[in-house]
Amino acid sequence: MMEKNIDVQKVGAGRRIKMTRTLAGISRKDLEEKYGISMHTLQSWELGRNPLTEKAASKLVEIFHSTGISCSRQWLLEGVGKSPALLESEFSPYPTTDKDIAPLLAQENTIQKEVDFFKTNNPNAVVIMVSDDTMEPSYSHGDFVGGIRYIIPQKINECVGHDCIIEISDGIFFRRLLQRKNGYALVCLNAQTETDEPVIFAKSILAATPIIWHRWKLKKS
Repeated sequence: MMEKNIDVQKVGAGRRIKMTRTLAGISRKDLEEKYGISMHTLQSWELGRNPLTEKAASKLVEIFHSTGISCSRQWLLEGVGKSPALLESEFSPYPTTDKDIAPLLAQENTIQKEVDFFKTNNPNAVVIMVSDDTMEPSYSHGDFVGGIRYIIPQKINECVGHDCIIEISDGIFFRRLLQRKNGYALVCLNAQTETDEPVIFAKSILAATPIIWHRWKLKKS
């Protein structure tokens, strides 16, 4: 059981490294040539083959910071603490004279900056705002999600089992992509969803965008 937990931690850390690296627009080759982390080492972390050490996590945090992305060492290692964010977004451009309105205005500006940054650094990036309750509680109405769009069948098949922005002939949906014998199933996560179609069946997928970036929208209390 302990070995299984360690494996899960390694895979989780690998996904978080890749997510942050993608958000920052850094390739494996960039990390090797500019920062001295070999592609083999990085790949072993991202695939969960080797554990990420505290020293290595600290170095990655410094690298990401230099590219304009902030995150914590604890988040890279364990998935808790400060998740990736655009450094500039940590500073509010609005006066905080109104304790309710100012944070909301600042948040809107922050989100737009992060969306623009993500799209600039990632060709074929897709970002949408969650518009219903189908993926709650993981994703709520008003959240923003994004990823890299794939249209090649082999790449689409690699998205199976992941939460994706999925394009089919009937439209664009944000669901978990599952494979069936004769096609695909686009499945919602919320068992209490109000949507009329909690599961959508499709024989083919035009494009799939696995989620690697998730921005929670500030909700007024």
